[in-house]
Amino acid sequence: MLNILIVCNAGMSSGILARKMQEEAKGEATVKAVGVGDYLDHLEGIDMILVGPQIRFQLKEIRENSNLPAVTINLAKYGLMDAKGILEDSIQFYKGVK
Repeated sequence: MLNILIVCNAGMSSGILARKMQEEAKGEATVKAVGVGDYLDHLEGIDMILVGPQIRFQLKEIRENSNLPAVTINLAKYGLMDAKGILEDSIQFYKGVK
């Protein structure tokens, strides 16, 4: 099972996305969302991080601080709340870095 942490500015819109992704995953992944100020407290058991497009400028810092694979969520898919597409992208990204 893939454990995904979404990190965004405050964790509100990404919380909605996390719930939708969790439903799409059908048990193949867990997804939770937190604000950028709290992500370091939520890394236990996490396999990868998705960074909200609004804080994409912090991607490098998040990678370095977490020592986990991290990628920015596609802006168009994020805007559409395309949970299925983002989940598929996440799985492909994780398979590529494993």
